[in-house]
Amino acid sequence: MDELNLHLQSLIQGVCTHTPSTLQHRQALNRLLRVILKSGCIWRPSVGDVYEENLYEEALNKTMFNLTKTLCDKYNPNQGSFFAWFNTCLRHKYTDEIRAVKRDRARIQSRWQSDEMKFADPLDRVHSPIDATLLLQTWESFVEWIAKDSGGILSSCHIENNPKANCQLIAHLRLVVGKEWQGIAVEVGSSRGAITSHWCRKCEFLLREWLSTNQKLFGEDNHD
Repeated sequence: MDELNLHLQSLIQGVCTHTPSTLQHRQALNRLLRVILKSGCIWRPSVGDVYEENLYEEALNKTMFNLTKTLCDKYNPNQGSFFAWFNTCLRHKYTDEIRAVKRDRARIQSRWQSDEMKFADPLDRVHSPIDATLLLQTWESFVEWIAKDSGGILSSCHIENNPKANCQLIAHLRLVVGKEWQGIAVEVGSSRGAITSHWCRKCEFLLREWLSTNQKLFGEDNHD
């Protein structure tokens, strides 16, 4: 077993020793995530266009987040190295993202034969504003900020004539619950195109504004 994998096994043991949601658990998890992100061992697809890169970043974000929730239950060190397991999860998630977008595009091409199709598909610009390197506590604060929405900044930013299609609910469904755009459209009662357009034009700005003020990168204080 190489030195990096030995170090990772030690960090994983530290994570799984502590009760989830405790300070010790979060600190151990942050140490593990810093090593993963700085290792240079994370799988990347072949160089592709910008759209594929966005899909990869979203797949990486989701894989990192899933890791914080399922590591101790899903990873078995007796069945292989950590990165063999992690990169397999990432490749599968990346494939899922590609398939989902292909399904969405096929659905759009078959159903949207209206003036709305004269505009660029907003899905091309849609990706999660959550960086994979956010500290776990920053993510938790971000989710809490969406849920509380003090001052109603997110809930008041909605599609015209549909208050339910607001940035607070859309962000919760998309980023916290992980719903696909079509499912969100059905739940809030607006078309998928209207939802993704509103997300790109209005919601992402509000979310990124909060993140630019509050986010901290893994290892931020330890960069060489």
